[in-house]
Amino acid sequence: MEPQHLKANIQVVAASVIYGFSGIIFMYVKNMAAGAVVFYQLLFGLLALAGYLAVTGKLSGIRLRGKRKTLMLLGAWQAGAMLSYYTAVSFTNVSISVLLLYTAPFYVLLLAPVLLKEKHSRKSVAALILSLAGVVIVIGPENLVSGPGIEPGYLFGVLMGLFSGLFYACITVTSRYLRDEYSAFEQILISTCVTLVLLLPFVRETPAAALIENLPVLLFLGVTITSVGSILYFTGLVHVKAQNASILSLLEPVSTIFFAYLLLKDPISSETLIGCVLILSSSFLASLEEESKTESEPVLKEKMPGVPQTFSKKV
Repeated sequence: MEPQHLKANIQVVAASVIYGFSGIIFMYVKNMAAGAVVFYQLLFGLLALAGYLAVTGKLSGIRLRGKRKTLMLLGAWQAGAMLSYYTAVSFTNVSISVLLLYTAPFYVLLLAPVLLKEKHSRKSVAALILSLAGVVIVIGPENLVSGPGIEPGYLFGVLMGLFSGLFYACITVTSRYLRDEYSAFEQILISTCVTLVLLLPFVRETPAAALIENLPVLLFLGVTITSVGSILYFTGLVHVKAQNASILSLLEPVSTIFFAYLLLKDPISSETLIGCVLILSSSFLASLEEESKTESEPVLKEKMPGVPQTFSKKV
């Protein structure tokens, strides 16, 4: 492997691991609602990313063009995805939440025939079955029906985790529609501004003392995960094959589960491991399906900050 390609692969791996820390770092936030955390994470990340683009001379190329309403909708999906994911982390644990988040390809495969007029293949059907089986195993069949042994709020957390996957699937489908009009960085910057506006009500309810107390954690979430992760990811993908990038991105949930066990003592049960294998296998099959629909042209996998890598843009 050439040094340039090796460096690019290392950048994508580093970005995937960095993204995987978002749910773990969120657990260190105290006395702040999930909405306020998402707001400040995106605000600090947006400022850092805009600074990087300004220094590299790319900021001047960011502008609104067509499909503006759809671009605004992308910001709403991002707000819903991050809110539901952090809420799921609060009510379940990081490991379960990130696996439910990675059901996004499941919803994409369901929505694509309706919204994008894409037909199902054997790979996509197999991916749907694997993902559904993985979700059932991760949640636990006994927990699908409320009972006295279930902790209060657990099913709500599971529901929020499933919603996070659904919202990320909406991001995927919407971004596919926008990819011929806006670049990856344009989608991130403009849609994040919309997300910040939508989350303003949460900021008003946050005491100044809580903001000051959590400022180091919020800065880490914004600058390191949102900004540095995105920069590493997109600059690395220029020299990484699409299918390789899909495989490398699976390190995100794997690293999340590993570090959640190491740092937060989140238990890793056999059910979690089996569900992990099934859901990630589903995601991998979905990426193969995506790859088969493209010709031998360079492909750039687009990714919102902390979002599973499931959609692409030709360059």
